Amino acid sequence: MGLQPADRRLASLHIPTIMNQTLKPNTGKLQKTIKHVVVLMLENRSFDNLLGWLYSDEPPYHRAPEGQEYEGLARDLWNPLDNVDPDGIPFKEKVPVEKNGEPKKRRGKEVPNPVNFTLPNPDPGEGFKDTNHQLFQQYDVPLQYPPPPTNMGFVQNYQNAMLYGPYSFGDEPGNPRSIMKCYTPQQTPVLSELARSFAVCDHYYCSVPSQTIPNRDFVHAATSAGHVNNGPDAQCDAKTIFNQIQDAIDAGRKDLSWGIFGNNLFSSGKDRDGKFGTDHFSLTRLIMTRLHDPRFNGNFGTLDDFGAKCRSGDLPSYAFLEPNYGGPGQNDQHPPCDIRPGEQLIADIYNMVKASPAFESILLVITYDEHGGCYDHVPPAGGAKNPDSRNQPGQDGFLFNRFGVRVPCVVVNPYIRRGLIARPQGYTPFDHASVIKTVQNCFKLEGSLTERDKAAPDFSGLLTLDAPRKDDIPAVKPLKWDVKAGVASLNDLHRLIGKVLGDMTGSPVPESGDLMEFIQLSYKELVWSAPPKTSGKS
Repeated sequence: MGLQPADRRLASLHIPTIMNQTLKPNTGKLQKTIKHVVVLMLENRSFDNLLGWLYSDEPPYHRAPEGQEYEGLARDLWNPLDNVDPDGIPFKEKVPVEKNGEPKKRRGKEVPNPVNFTLPNPDPGEGFKDTNHQLFQQYDVPLQYPPPPTNMGFVQNYQNAMLYGPYSFGDEPGNPRSIMKCYTPQQTPVLSELARSFAVCDHYYCSVPSQTIPNRDFVHAATSAGHVNNGPDAQCDAKTIFNQIQDAIDAGRKDLSWGIFGNNLFSSGKDRDGKFGTDHFSLTRLIMTRLHDPRFNGNFGTLDDFGAKCRSGDLPSYAFLEPNYGGPGQNDQHPPCDIRPGEQLIADIYNMVKASPAFESILLVITYDEHGGCYDHVPPAGGAKNPDSRNQPGQDGFLFNRFGVRVPCVVVNPYIRRGLIARPQGYTPFDHASVIKTVQNCFKLEGSLTERDKAAPDFSGLLTLDAPRKDDIPAVKPLKWDVKAGVASLNDLHRLIGKVLGDMTGSPVPESGDLMEFIQLSYKELVWSAPPKTSGKS
């Protein structure tokens, strides 16, 4: 029939089509389309830190496509900082959010503000108490009925952390205002290009308002077994999604498989006559005790192994990928390491997946374990489900009734329309348990691990296209760099890993650069040299 007059008038106004961002689950499409779920989880970056400027009112990227909303940064965002004027009178300084390396003037003159790929430096506070301070401007928060978070404590907490935390360990304090500097798309070209070309989840939260280990517990087990901080106990004995898959395999599901891949060699240049071999360290295996069984040795491999599986198209049903957490090849993006090696890692993984004959059936999820103290302006969602069905409190009395800070989450598959800004239907946002829920629904696994994954939305609603895209699959180009990321960098995660291995092996833990070598050798002795168990069940 053609356009009616009113339709022609509307078309002439160039009003953008508004894409639906609140996505209904589509489990049938997920099961029909996806045969392999691949997750790459990096370290300690908030959503705003890496993707806040992805769409802004300024060139070159402007607003989000097709009339969508995007919870990105704006120039009117700020945090207070306790300061003192020249007369000694205290006042609250308003510290604005800014682009990393943007031109700055003071009294009409330009001042140096170069792009810095190691921000924030030193490492911010990231534990449960520090996160409370960042979100609520107080370290102790009512557990049952916390006040609404304001996200106004990041600068002040960073100053406190530098004075009383990293500085006490020998790090030089920096400018606390730098926590408000966020990377631009030009500085994160790989992650930004994938976010613009596929789907970015701008309401994806880490599962615990705290550190690395409990959040990695959640992506594997939908619980941290009550742990809120990395210490004093860093190991989790909960059943993992890998065990759930293995149970189905043992029960006769020969169509299923799983694998964990990474290139961690904490050698520090001191591999004793090649003793490290190819048995690389896995943080996942170390912290999740139900994966210690030597019968699972064949489920662990290197990124080269993963690349070979991509080339053959014979990938596991679920593959979890680990970055390099330390040493000269560190690429996990943990502050204050240079983020560019991590961008290279993302590009490498994407290129492996894109070149695979199985590309159309791979769902690639790129995310981060926790915010690492980096600034984010969106208050975390409440209403989280305690994994414990009895609603028992965990460490520090926490009830697991609220989510952690937003972290980047980009989802890649050619059935995803370009430029999708994805949010789930309902009141429960995406969090790390959404990874588990997606794997469970995709491969028809029976039951849930905890109350958290039972309530979590999956990523099935992101598969909005009837046919896979063919002609607009992007190429990515990471920035070059000339630094060795982790040569002289020891962070709290390295010290924690050393402590866990020291406790398990009874060996003294070195304080110096030998820590990296100690981690690799102790892990090899503990896991790879252990005799196989005879039990057949996970």
